[in-house]
Amino acid sequence: MSQTLMAMLALAVVTTFAMNVQQKHMHVQRTTIQREIAEMAASSALEAMEIIRAREFDQAVVNGTATGSVADLALFSYEGSTDHFQTGRACKVFGTGTDVCDDVDDFHKMQTATRPFVMGSDTIFFHIDVEVFYVDDTFQRYNGRTFHKQVTVRVQDAWPDSSRSPFLLIPITLSRVVSYDF
Repeated sequence: MSQTLMAMLALAVVTTFAMNVQQKHMHVQRTTIQREIAEMAASSALEAMEIIRAREFDQAVVNGTATGSVADLALFSYEGSTDHFQTGRACKVFGTGTDVCDDVDDFHKMQTATRPFVMGSDTIFFHIDVEVFYVDDTFQRYNGRTFHKQVTVRVQDAWPDSSRSPFLLIPITLSRVVSYDF
């Protein structure tokens, strides 16, 4: 009888050990996947930022009404202190619609873009959201027109047609300040 109990106890210890090893292995795999997805998301954020930074500073520059002087400040777009710029555009550069986003603030709170990241035969999708605000010379949000706009890009992994939740616990965020060159 005591040998049977000892055998059962030994079996329970071995089973517990095996389960702990398996859980540790799964944790390491999940952490590795999160790290790789974070690198892909950071690359997607950088790509999005470069697309945005390649645009003109403001619609006044695109229209040709800006003259390259301090007086241009009054010509810059400004919708008010809540949202400095118009929102909800479907920027075709991100494949979300037909809106021509030809200046930096056109991307402010645009429709969420879903961008593929292709790796051989596999593809991971990322949701991209952008916010643009005026900032002062110390890069603090400023409720008014300035010669500086802060662009913040947030990227989160997405799994369309799946109930899978994102691997990234928080979105990858990249922020840059774009200044008017005159």
